[in-house]
Amino acid sequence: MTGNTMDKCPKCSSKITNEHECEACGLIFEKYFQAEARRKAEAGLVVTVEKQPVSRSVVLVVGLMLISAIAASAYLIGRSHTPAVIVQVNPPHIIQMSRSVQVRPTYVSSATRMGNIDSNSANEYFIQKALNATVSVRTPWGSIGSGFFINEHAIVTNRHVVEFSDVAYEAMKARVEQNRKMINLEIEKINELKSRAQQMPPGPIRSQLEMIVQTRGAVANRALSLQRSDEERITNLAVQISSQDIKIVTSDNKEYTVDSIIKSPNHDLALLRVDSVYGSALKTGAAGQCPEPGQAVYAIGSPMGLSNTVTSGILSAYRKRENTDDVYLQTDAAINPGNSGGPLINSHGNVIGVNTMKLKNADRMGFAIPIDVVLTDFSSWL
Repeated sequence: MTGNTMDKCPKCSSKITNEHECEACGLIFEKYFQAEARRKAEAGLVVTVEKQPVSRSVVLVVGLMLISAIAASAYLIGRSHTPAVIVQVNPPHIIQMSRSVQVRPTYVSSATRMGNIDSNSANEYFIQKALNATVSVRTPWGSIGSGFFINEHAIVTNRHVVEFSDVAYEAMKARVEQNRKMINLEIEKINELKSRAQQMPPGPIRSQLEMIVQTRGAVANRALSLQRSDEERITNLAVQISSQDIKIVTSDNKEYTVDSIIKSPNHDLALLRVDSVYGSALKTGAAGQCPEPGQAVYAIGSPMGLSNTVTSGILSAYRKRENTDDVYLQTDAAINPGNSGGPLINSHGNVIGVNTMKLKNADRMGFAIPIDVVLTDFSSWL
């Protein structure tokens, strides 16, 4: 049988007369003991697990991790099949810059303190104030720049934002004329399709062609409406442009007319007077108190017409323009067309420069005119 000695059958309690099986119930003793051994082993595992129970919090954390991993995988897979959107940027200004200028600025601590507010909260507070003080500058010829309140009725921007040139006029005129040719060709194609559809017998092919004509006609009508507006703008630009033709749009999306424009004779700067609005002016900090290279800076403006845009970086260097004594602030904060005239601020919320230009074919190499130049050029009007 086995090493076990029994007098009675463990199943029916009959007296054992055969050491291999019970003659009364037919129980095979060896299989019985094997089954009992497995049961005891399994019972022992259950006891071991129960001595070290897994907390519900651990199970929850593991479950959340698994869900997050699955969601992230799905997101990345989805992104891999999303086509890229290509945005064409107008060619930025090209300048020749000399090597880094050795400037000995007064040191400004990068630590920010506002009572019991921590540094991150303070930065968000200052950035929001700068956003409220920044405006979009819109011109009759369709360009969009940026500016910021230097006092409640005065806005600083770049001169090239509000100064219309013959080159800009010719470029806009050529674009409008090209669009008119394209629209006229599209209207001719639509008329051909319409004529073809009318010659077809009634049926699904004719119905489908009529739907195509209707859709393309609606698109052409919308384009034609915009084209007429552009052509009217070109006609108006042929006469003298006044300051009243230039508008500013504040952070709350309200539009105001510029009353007068004061242009700097020496730098790419302009001061816009807007008497109908009370702006929240940006602070300029103490005179002569310059940030050091390596400190955090933020560029604010309307790149490509996207208002209330903030990009961050550091002050990279002080640069002097070749053949002049003009010093620029170089930064790796992204500056794109439409940022021109917007403020470059430090982590204290003080404006340190006016975003002006970037190097062509170079990533994250933008330049700003120091705010001290603004205060000097427009001292009589501030």
